[in-house]
Amino acid sequence: MNHKIDNYIKEKLQKLGWEDKNLVEKTGLSKGQISKLKNGHVERLTAEVFYKIYKAFGDFCPKATKVIYPDLDLKLKKYSPKARNDFGSFMDQFETIINSIEEIAIKTGIEENRLKDLYYRKAALEAYELLLIEKAVGKKQGELFEKFFGHTS
Repeated sequence: MNHKIDNYIKEKLQKLGWEDKNLVEKTGLSKGQISKLKNGHVERLTAEVFYKIYKAFGDFCPKATKVIYPDLDLKLKKYSPKARNDFGSFMDQFETIINSIEEIAIKTGIEENRLKDLYYRKAALEAYELLLIEKAVGKKQGELFEKFFGHTS
């Protein structure tokens, strides 16, 4: 997913009259990392970096999302569980699974294997993925960012 973090950073720095060092201090990111982000040399924008940047600027997730991901379609696909036979239908009453990997994969369009990498391995969660996952599980935009990364700032 293409992002415009470089434009966002440049616009915000100019608007606030900040230098790169101000953003380094506020985010805890390195000067080199800020420079790469600002100059468009970062292909994949992790959810944590996205969060640190918009929080440092005092922004809210929905506002930052519109600038950084202007082409991101947050419309979910419809999830329909697989058809069950008689026994499967009977057992349905005992199940309480919601927001399964399968359901989130179908709703968001993120491949199930990618979600498994995010859930069970050390894959770097991209910002647009968390934005889609938030929507799929019925959370407000930025809510999971705050819950997951808010304690690290």
